[in-house]
Amino acid sequence: AMPSTIEFSNTPLAIPERTWAQAENVPPVDGDTQSTVQFTAFTSCIGICARNDAGSRVIGIHLSVADDQGNVFAVNNVPQVSEILQSWGFDPATVFVIGQVAVWEESIPQAYQALLTTLGNPQVYSYGDGQYGGGLNLASVLVPTYVE
Repeated sequence: AMPSTIEFSNTPLAIPERTWAQAENVPPVDGDTQSTVQFTAFTSCIGICARNDAGSRVIGIHLSVADDQGNVFAVNNVPQVSEILQSWGFDPATVFVIGQVAVWEESIPQAYQALLTTLGNPQVYSYGDGQYGGGLNLASVLVPTYVE
């Protein structure tokens, strides 16, 4: 099967499945972290967030277990994720994974493990259905954002 491609999206606060987007840092408001990037609602998806080397921008990649043609995310899709991050100029120390991690562990464990290994075994945050993203806290650290 052809690996599905991950397209660019220009909607960083509503990043659709199988796309990536990026935006300039959004500072906290009244001490509350704001989403710099945010994904469309997750039901069986995960997201990858990271900052660029300069620390001025955030990237979000929205990955689904399967696309609308039924192509399942596979080990051979992992290099494309890595390529997007590298060509964008990401800082590996800032990467985290969020979302429906249990679904990935159960349904596509090999691809999920390959992804984590390639990302350098980043911090993983597993929550339920909802709206996920990433933004800066008061200490200017990139952290997950989540709304049920």
